Amino acid sequence: MGAGAVLRLGGSTLGGYGETDIAYAYRQLSRALHPDKNPDIPEAHDAFKRLTEAADELRQGLNDARNILRMLRLSMGGQTTPEMLERPQEALFAEATRMLYAVLSLSGEGEVPVTALNRGVATFASSTAYGNCPAQVLLTEWYDQPRLLELFAAPQVRTAYDCSRKRLRAQFLCALNRATHAEAKRHSDCVRGNWQAVMMQFPEIGLWRELFDKIKMRVWTQTKEEKKERGSMWDDEEGPKASGWAKQWRGRIAAVLPRGMDAAAPWTDPDVRQLSAALWKDIAEWARTPEVSAERHLQLFTAEPAAADAAATDEWAFVPAADVLLIVGESLVGITAEGIFADNKPGHDRMSWAHALEGKWDRSSKKEKEKDKDKKDKDKKDKDKSKDDDDDDEKDRDGKSSKDKKSKPENDPNFDWEQVWRTRMAANKTRRGRANSPLAGGRFRSRSRDRRRNSRSRDRRRDRSRDRKRSRSKKKRSRSRRRDRSSDS
Repeated sequence: MGAGAVLRLGGSTLGGYGETDIAYAYRQLSRALHPDKNPDIPEAHDAFKRLTEAADELRQGLNDARNILRMLRLSMGGQTTPEMLERPQEALFAEATRMLYAVLSLSGEGEVPVTALNRGVATFASSTAYGNCPAQVLLTEWYDQPRLLELFAAPQVRTAYDCSRKRLRAQFLCALNRATHAEAKRHSDCVRGNWQAVMMQFPEIGLWRELFDKIKMRVWTQTKEEKKERGSMWDDEEGPKASGWAKQWRGRIAAVLPRGMDAAAPWTDPDVRQLSAALWKDIAEWARTPEVSAERHLQLFTAEPAAADAAATDEWAFVPAADVLLIVGESLVGITAEGIFADNKPGHDRMSWAHALEGKWDRSSKKEKEKDKDKKDKDKKDKDKSKDDDDDDEKDRDGKSSKDKKSKPENDPNFDWEQVWRTRMAANKTRRGRANSPLAGGRFRSRSRDRRRNSRSRDRRRDRSRDRKRSRSKKKRSRSRRRDRSSDS
């Protein structure tokens, strides 16, 4: 008989167990399994022995759960109370979940600028939910030491997980999965090997990750029609393109959330809650389609029916709002202890969910694009106008205008080529005269530099010619010496 069977037969309730529950279950079962009560059953002695071992195993697990709770509370800057230690499972699970959210809040999730992260750390320090938790010490112990992570791989944490309600279990799984992403982001897409033992204790994370990957693929997979809309072959250099469905939701997210450099919206904000609920509803409807068939994955978050014969409803035990916003709003959404925000442009004004749902964010973005286009066109026109004015001034100085040039077409048989040639030559002489005068400045000095440069070039050519002559004379002398030696020999 296993340790879990002792409590099940003893009638323990959801929420954990303590010494009194173990003693009560042991007394109830020992009366039925004691060898003195069953003298005709040979297996009674072995059954009673297994019952005693199961009770001892439960008591040992209870002590281990209390020790883990003490260590978690100590790392979070708190102390355990006798009420916590009496039935430690509930307090252990709450403290483990609180630690995960503390690590995520201090690390920052998604696109978090330094200013927003500093504000989040200040909010964390002043929050009553985390008490006297030492922020920097907690991050150091979590990321640089294996002790805290190994506690989550303990069987006692899994027992506390099984004793909790479904909505709390779903919240814990999402926080645990996001903790792996936060560590991968912090350590160049690498996580510690201790995570494998944690994942073995909570295999439900595999289901959530499968759904996570499917949603991510939907965000970044474009249809053939969307791929044809790309303007040029250089669009790929800007990174992956979001699908049409994702663009619509990303626009709504950016419109509803504040700019991260300025502020953050709390999770209790009505517009944020409506945005999260609408996005999850859309994803849930898509996940139930035959092409995706993720009904089993959604069971992690559906509410348990009140009765066994109750009809299935769309009521959710827990909505992973932060997770889906981070998936759909990748490289756009950021989360800290202060709240949630988006990487918006300076001067961004928040929009209500009702206006964002009507598509006003799209119209406002189009207006901004039109303004930018009008500004660029205006700057281009001003530049062209200034260039035309400069050309007109230059033509006036030369004594010509565009009308004089085009007064007669060049293919006219009566066109006076000689007169045009003489006029251009006279204009060129005038320009050269002005440029060669000392008053012209730069042109006069440039001719002097040309003279010096030419003189240096002549000197170099003369030196090279002299060197060649010397080399030829040396060769002649050497050949004559060789001939003289040969004749003497």
